[in-house]
Amino acid sequence: MSNAITRRPTLNIPIIVLWVVSVGVGLFGYVFLQGGNAAQADFYNTGGDDYLQYLNLQTQSTIGGMLLTAGIVGVFVALATHARNWAAANIAASQAELDELYARVLDDEEDGDDGFESTGLGVRDDETIVAPTTAAADEDAPETPAETTTAAAEAAEPVEPETAAPDAEEPKDTTDRA
Repeated sequence: MSNAITRRPTLNIPIIVLWVVSVGVGLFGYVFLQGGNAAQADFYNTGGDDYLQYLNLQTQSTIGGMLLTAGIVGVFVALATHARNWAAANIAASQAELDELYARVLDDEEDGDDGFESTGLGVRDDETIVAPTTAAADEDAPETPAETTTAAAEAAEPVEPETAAPDAEEPKDTTDRA
């Protein structure tokens, strides 16, 4: 069984629409803003005196600036939404892998298999563990249970701490406490 998830990625149509609309609104706002600013500059250079035309050109520049700002904010919202969805998809994929792993382990436990044989971490029933021994360890090892108890009692005797020599000097404090 493969650990790879074969789920086919799907298109997120609302995110695509958000990207397209945000970029479109931003471009339209940029063109509208540039057109209004160019017309205002021409109006000023020609010495125009039509107050209604002047207000229309100012309105065109203002609306163009607002649309450009809305497009930029829309791109940031689309980017944040895209990043959040990508992170959520990665978490879901890793969770699905964990669920599959847990299901396999639980199935193995129900079968009486502890799951360690396939990884080589456990000991099989037909194997025996042989501890490495040395010649010195064999000579010191007790041979009867009574010797084992006596050896354990001797090892458990409390050891008195060594006392310091009476002529040893105390360490001097070198900090300046003026």
